[in-house]
Amino acid sequence: MLKRFLAGLGVAIVLLPALPASADEAWLLPNGEEVTWDQDIDGISVLSYPVGRSRERVHLYVRGLADAVDSRGTFYAYWIGPSSDSYCDASLTGPDGTTSDSFGQAIITFDQPTFPSGWSALLGQCFDAPSDEVRANALYGDQVVVPRN
Repeated sequence: MLKRFLAGLGVAIVLLPALPASADEAWLLPNGEEVTWDQDIDGISVLSYPVGRSRERVHLYVRGLADAVDSRGTFYAYWIGPSSDSYCDASLTGPDGTTSDSFGQAIITFDQPTFPSGWSALLGQCFDAPSDEVRANALYGDQVVVPRN
């Protein structure tokens, strides 16, 4: 599942000045798919993006993100994706009711402490330590924001 997601990466990028935070934040993955901030449930932000031909969504559950308006750093999270044959030996249910046997840990690190900021993540499969790298650049309108050095 993660291997399918990580395949075929590539995107054009534009620099933008610092802009204020937006309630409808989104990010662009290198494969052109958009990560959306769908909702907050009891202190857990739910982000998601489509995968595969089915366009089913992977959900990222990030505790504390909504409260970190000016202090984004590293967040320990988890993901739940579409079910697959013999993926994990258990099922996991997220706070939004999403249930699957396709899940794992995530470590998400933002480039900047404020919006707009992209992030890099490590994703693990099932109970394995996170090791698969994912990159997401911030979207502001129709512009892609890249890290500033």
